[in-house]
Parts: sequence; structure tokens; C-alpha cells
Amino acid sequence: MGRIKKRHRFRNFILVVLTLIICLGLATGTSLYNYMLKLSNQSSNQGEKVKPKTVSKDEPVNILAMGVDIGVVGSEDKDNLKRTDTIVLINYNPKLEEANVISIPRDTLIEVNNKYKKINEANVIGGPAFLIDAVENMLNIKVNYYGKVDYAGFRKIIDIIGPVEVKINNKMDYDDSTQNLHIHFKKGETVQLDGKKAEEFFRWRKNNDGTGLADGDLGRIENQHLFMNKVIDKFKSPAIIPKIPSIMSSLPNYIDTNMSAQDMVRNGYAIMKLDKAKINMYTLKGDAEYISGISYLIYDEKKNKDVLMKLHYETAKK
Repeated sequence: MGRIKKRHRFRNFILVVLTLIICLGLATGTSLYNYMLKLSNQSSNQGEKVKPKTVSKDEPVNILAMGVDIGVVGSEDKDNLKRTDTIVLINYNPKLEEANVISIPRDTLIEVNNKYKKINEANVIGGPAFLIDAVENMLNIKVNYYGKVDYAGFRKIIDIIGPVEVKINNKMDYDDSTQNLHIHFKKGETVQLDGKKAEEFFRWRKNNDGTGLADGDLGRIENQHLFMNKVIDKFKSPAIIPKIPSIMSSLPNYIDTNMSAQDMVRNGYAIMKLDKAKINMYTLKGDAEYISGISYLIYDEKKNKDVLMKLHYETAKK
């Protein structure tokens, strides 16, 4: 089913990048803990603080990554109303030694005071705590930690690690002067994406002439998974090691999280040790419907059995 034309918003998977960075820092001999301590201390002073739900080292952990959009165009206020147009649940299971990266489409339907809303509005309505509550209720899980970042942080990290090579599978031709957004890629070309170009690649959904991804937002998530796999490859390379200090010193300027320095090191180290084949990527499934003229994705539990089995592995064993 078609979707109402909407303004393109930025989305990213920066928390996955963050956890990979953390472990690599352990091998460099840099002041990793001090960087993480600075980040956790700075985050504790930003906006609403959500108390983490700590777990033992042998229990699965769920981290909710929030990639926020530009918010009010032209605003320089870091806390201006921003929608979480990228929502990714990172589930790490130490017993299975695997991680599951689960994208939650931004159009997913939730109810707020008996009114229908899209899940990407949750941060605007009630901050990170509201979004966490929505995800917990939908998937019947406990979210232990969250991390929130905007597109400026994403661009910065990609610029530091160096360009990411991607083959363009669709013609991308979109201009929006109000956002200073100009996306132009040719189908079939292989490009080196710096931070700015990576942002454009992530944001694209359709062209000015109406052509584009048949699946809209779901198709864009597929592009993001493709990009994320490329980023994982870069972080697995020894070439990343001399870049770690720059990455670490930059993170506190862009990321808000309720993870302590110890949590970041522990979770980052655990995920970074994994073979790439043990990092699985999923997208929550549902049915597209128009309700009162607005397009929503209706989450369907039956269509997500494989994901739910991963999230509820410990419960299913009992």
C-alpha cells in the first residue's frame, strides 16, 4: 500500500557503531575509561534521565538506539523537539554469544491517551522514557539502556573512520532546499561515502518525480542495514586502531545515554568479540494501513516469531 509523502528525516545506527568503537579502544592503550566516564557524566546532565535496568554479566541485555531527526529547522537548541526516526533495539545474548539488531519502522502504530500515534513521535511526546515504555509494551521485554544521537554525530564519526564504500542500487535524485538536503547518486555506481554523503544515503526514500523505493521506509531500512554491514567491516579492520582517540573524544559531544562507563566498556567489548556472522539484523514486520488518512504500520506478533524467539530465549527455555 502506498504511503503519504513525508519530509525525509535522518536515521542511523550509531549505537551499534558506538559499541564496536568501545571494544576496539581496549586494544589501543588509550584512556578509554576516561572517555566513557566523560560521556556518561555529560549525559547525566542532559534532559530527562532514565534509570538503567542493570543485568548480570550472564543475562541478555537490550539497548535501545535512538537516531533523532533535525527537529525544528534552523534551531540550534540541542533539546528542541526531535522525532526518533531511527529506532533500533540491540539485543545481546551472552549465552548464545550473538547480537540481534532489530529495526523498528518509524510508522509503527502506538496508542497515546486513546489516540493513534506513530512510534517516531514518542520522544517528542514524553522523551526517551516514553519511547522505551512503548517498545517494552509492544515486544514484552525489558529495555536496559538507551543511547540517543543526532545526524551531526553520525556525520562526525563517519568522517573520522574514513569513507564507506557502497554500491548504489537505485537512482537517487532528491532536493529539499528547506533542509539544505541534496541527494544525487546514479544507479549502479560505487561511491565512497563521507559523513555528508552517508547522511544523504541514509535519508533517501524517493525522488522528486515520485519514483523511488517501492517499500518506502522499509526499503530505506534495507539500505541502512547494507551500510551498517560495511561499517562493521571497517571497525573489524586493524586500520581503525589509530583513529580510536579521535572517535572517543568526539562521542561525548553528540550522544546522550544512561549507560555508565562500566556498562559501555562491558557491552561494547562483548559485542565486538563476536564474529560478524553472529550479528543478526531484522526489521519488525506488520501491515500497512491508512487510518483517518494517515499511513501506519500495524505491528503483527505472528509475523515476528523469529525475532520474538531471540528476544525471549531465556523465557522459552523454562
